[in-house]
Amino acid sequence: MSKFIAILALILGAALALFGVQNQELVALHFLWFTAHALPVSLAILAAAVLGLLVGLLLALPGRLAAGHATRRLTRAAARRDAPASPAPAPALTSVSAPVSAAALGDAPPQHARLRGRG
Repeated sequence: MSKFIAILALILGAALALFGVQNQELVALHFLWFTAHALPVSLAILAAAVLGLLVGLLLALPGRLAAGHATRRLTRAAARRDAPASPAPAPALTSVSAPVSAAALGDAPPQHARLRGRG
């Protein structure tokens, strides 16, 4: 898409330059209290093009700022969502005061040995 826009801008720039070269007559421009006598048409067209560019940029600015703000907000939210959770604290070690049974130590007969005698 950016190549298309660049080609379109080149074509419009070339058309503007060609128009300026072919229209070298002097004109008088009047705007409010400002009057320009003997101004080339090409300079007037160039000034109008620059003014149009500035107006277009000013009109696009609020949307670009809002989009940038939304992008930053969503990026921060995604970073908070994907951040690893804080590690759980390690359990405290406690001393055993009661005697430990043989089953708790693993001396109990395996499960399959107990099932074999029932068959």
